[in-house]
Amino acid sequence: MYEDARFEELHQQFEPMIYHAMNTLSIYKNKTEFYQIGCIALWEASLRFNSEKGEFKSFAYSYIIGRMKSALTEDRKKGERESQSEDLWGEDETTYGDFSTVLWELLFEKASTLLSENQCKWVKAYCLYGSTPSEIAEDEGVSVATVKGWRRDAIVKLRKYFGREDSR
Repeated sequence: MYEDARFEELHQQFEPMIYHAMNTLSIYKNKTEFYQIGCIALWEASLRFNSEKGEFKSFAYSYIIGRMKSALTEDRKKGERESQSEDLWGEDETTYGDFSTVLWELLFEKASTLLSENQCKWVKAYCLYGSTPSEIAEDEGVSVATVKGWRRDAIVKLRKYFGREDSR
């Protein structure tokens, strides 16, 4: 109970700093989400602060800014992946839509005879949905290293099949 009251006091004191960080980074979308990120970062900063290394105010501010920048980077990367997959497989693709679907089915049918079940999972998730290894790992309930192994082995097999053994 004491910790909750202490953090509530800290939160009230540093709430303007959270809003200032949001303004500094020109955050205009998902303000509630970024406010929450700022609150969590303040809480984490309060747990990790070492008074021998400086003032809490500057430590908290850099911690909050750092977390918000990381979240902005993640959002940007996610948006780029979604944009790329929409460009490749978007419904507005009228000229090549049917052809690309048929081509994909033919290629994947052939590839699925070459690849293991897990390698096929990686190909589908990566090529169709633009998923990252960490997203695939989470969906499949395995480690990121395992997914990277699927990817590595699938690429080797596909290169060998398509006659590009020497290219890397």
